[in-house]
Amino acid sequence: MRYKKDNFTGRSSTFPAEDLTVEVSAMRYSNGALESRVISLAREVPYTLFVNDREILSISTLPTSLRELFIGFLVSEGVLTSRNEILDCIVDHGNKLVRVELTVPGERIDKLEGKGMLTSGCAGGMVFSVETSTHIKEKKEKSLKVQCASILVRMNELDTFLGVYSRTRGVHAASLADTSNTLVILEDLGRHNAVDKIVGHCFLNGVETRDKLLLTTGRITSEVLTKTARGGFSLIISRSSASAMAVSMAKQAGIDVITYVRAGRFNHFAHGAVELLEV
Repeated sequence: MRYKKDNFTGRSSTFPAEDLTVEVSAMRYSNGALESRVISLAREVPYTLFVNDREILSISTLPTSLRELFIGFLVSEGVLTSRNEILDCIVDHGNKLVRVELTVPGERIDKLEGKGMLTSGCAGGMVFSVETSTHIKEKKEKSLKVQCASILVRMNELDTFLGVYSRTRGVHAASLADTSNTLVILEDLGRHNAVDKIVGHCFLNGVETRDKLLLTTGRITSEVLTKTARGGFSLIISRSSASAMAVSMAKQAGIDVITYVRAGRFNHFAHGAVELLEV
């Protein structure tokens, strides 16, 4: 696979950290008084995706881990199923472009056209299928054993991550973890983008996801559950809620869902993928 890790058309592969936030003058009301303050806001930048020289769509994003974001998006949309299908992936920060060359059937790319502009919180209108859920069930060999205490610790590690959120309170984060450690934390303006970045990271690096935990700071909706399924995860964990549709889809796919992880408590929607251990 010709995956060019450092090909950024002459630019650094890491967007400068100081450019991820913008300082804006504002007024703050506190304790009965108004006073001038400088507020840090997360930067939102639209990047346009080209696949095989076809313009597909633009996504507004926090400009970090853009390969992971766009590759994860293609995985979540069902366009990519193997790393060998990626010939090239180039991020051009100067022109705000991401160019991906793939060896996939044309009909997979056709279904992406016409999506236009996705906001930072948009899921892209993905559709869950029985085929996806069956694929997950076929891969699963045995239940993942997870201590309840480790769920609380992994979520605390995500909540206390000193990233852009710690400066702006304006982004979501998602993490990849095993039962002992948090492995990767990635942030974005929207919860869907943050999850796509984790899916893309795993896909590009050949990470086995069946025995890993996917954690998010955002709600688990049907779109987020679809990304979880196509990413090959057996478990998704949120400090927030889940929709009824997402839980129903998770049952169909054999994915366990854990919600409201806070203050030493959580809810577990068990669908056979995880065995929770109290000690």
